[in-house]
Amino acid sequence: MITSQRVRALYQAATDEFMASAPFAELASGQATPEFARAFARSVFRTHYLSAHIVALCFAALPSGAASLLKENLLEEMGRGDEPPHSALLLQLAEGIGCSQQEIDQLTEDARRRVALFCASRVALPTLREICLAVLLETLSFEFMLARCSARLAKALNEHYGVAKSALSWFELHSEVDARHAEEALTVVEDYVRFHQISDAAFERIQRATLSNVFAKHYFPAHERVFASAAGRDVRQVETITIYRLRIPFHRAFHHAAQSREHSDAVIVRVTDASGRKGYGEALPRPYVTGENTEAMIAHLRERLAPQIFRQDWPAGWGTFDRLAACQSDWTQSGRHEIVAWNAAFCAVELALIDWSLRGIHCSLADFLPPLRREVVYSGVISSDDPGEAAALAERMVQFGLRELKIKVGTADDIDRVAAVRRAAGPDIQLRADANGAWTADEAVAQLQRLAPFHLQLIEQPVAAADFAGLRRVRQESGMPVMADESLVTAAQARQLAEERCCDYFNVRLSKNGGITGSLAIVKIAQQAGIKVQVGAQVGETAILSAAARTLAAHLPEIAYAEGSFGTWLLSEDIAFEDVSFGPSGMAPLLQSRGLSVTVKEEALERLAAEKLELRR
Repeated sequence: MITSQRVRALYQAATDEFMASAPFAELASGQATPEFARAFARSVFRTHYLSAHIVALCFAALPSGAASLLKENLLEEMGRGDEPPHSALLLQLAEGIGCSQQEIDQLTEDARRRVALFCASRVALPTLREICLAVLLETLSFEFMLARCSARLAKALNEHYGVAKSALSWFELHSEVDARHAEEALTVVEDYVRFHQISDAAFERIQRATLSNVFAKHYFPAHERVFASAAGRDVRQVETITIYRLRIPFHRAFHHAAQSREHSDAVIVRVTDASGRKGYGEALPRPYVTGENTEAMIAHLRERLAPQIFRQDWPAGWGTFDRLAACQSDWTQSGRHEIVAWNAAFCAVELALIDWSLRGIHCSLADFLPPLRREVVYSGVISSDDPGEAAALAERMVQFGLRELKIKVGTADDIDRVAAVRRAAGPDIQLRADANGAWTADEAVAQLQRLAPFHLQLIEQPVAAADFAGLRRVRQESGMPVMADESLVTAAQARQLAEERCCDYFNVRLSKNGGITGSLAIVKIAQQAGIKVQVGAQVGETAILSAAARTLAAHLPEIAYAEGSFGTWLLSEDIAFEDVSFGPSGMAPLLQSRGLSVTVKEEALERLAAEKLELRR
């Protein structure tokens, strides 16, 4: 039988674990950096700003006796009488640590995204009563912990980090009020378990999953912990850069208006430090997009980027992201007219350095790009095949559960192919088309009129990459939404596309747009302009690039479509132990192991490489 004494013991153990943790000790003693103290305060804001919403969920599932106790807690959270709501006290805290209004707006948005992620996450619990118990246990554990720790935390922030006492009212309130709430919480949990007849075994299973490291994971998330434990201390240099040019056969050739491919031509970059720790990155250069071909990209890596990487001292974790962001403009800038930007080269080294750095602090890319969804749903892509083959492939994709298909167009048999796919897929499947810049504006408008009976959702890159006026004209005259792809390489192009209202969608691809750094910059422009985003892929990419793109897709607040993670659906063999191929209905789970979340099979990498180049400091 679960009693209040059992709950007290669990909460006390979780509190003791938190107070014994290195981040807490450094913060409370004044040994942490000022930036870490600010990061802690930001995490407190994100965790508690919308806590009334979570308390309300718990309230709905409680028996009447316990509900009256929690009701008082909820009313105090929301502000009662002359008392300010707790959210207002957190705003004072944010202002007190020097946050600008823009930073406060971002913190507020982060808090909303946490609630959204909570609502969207799949949990391994059978019914609402178990889910609410997990929420109740975690929510009330903070009441217990704060009653014992908040006064000490407020004192540390004031005395060691210069935060004014007037900004610390939230901590002071919880040191006073939560002493009462903490005792009430024990009764609330006991009553809940008894009312819902939750077995001891079920309770123990739920509490273990819920209370393990419960406070540190909210207050000291992975990318914030770096400031306390690694920033300025764990600085390393890259000793070796190894470049592989792969040649992995496809199961079947892939055709579109600009190119036909029968094998992957991915370029893999591996960085290694003196301890032997490695990181892997990937890109697939496309001459008709960024201007880079494989030979030019490898030469750029060898002659320009490798020397700069070797010269740098790379700080752990978040510091690597910051360093790469500072380098991105210089490392991608091209002085050659045929190169739009060295984005593929940058993507490969960026991902390798991020993978290497995150593995050093036992973190995942998802720790730094927090997910808003636990899975990504992918579209199917049909190349410009014979109409009969395209229809057969569409039928198999629909049988596999895919609800969105993209068809490559821009060839003489477009009408027959799209018609065949529509017949095979049926009327309820979303179809969109991609011309890869095959048409002039006049041709695009005319062809889209012919394709109108097949109810396409949008047309991707109908005209040549440089023809921004043509994109705008197709958008205006065809009545069909337009997605920019080959026209969208740099942030400057993104701004121009947005300002001139050339398109409705951006196709953001890591290799094309300069890795995580460049892609996030373009997504920000899209969000400001109200342009929708597709997270796309490169034909022939391996698990390395697919995993990074999936983490990006899971992180973005809204994505219109996702493409990629074809894995061994397309490749005859992949180079990672993990299978990143999407599953039934196009669904693929979030990847959250160390680094980019894939483990490279070095034997396969060596065997599938058509060329290998090793560079040393």
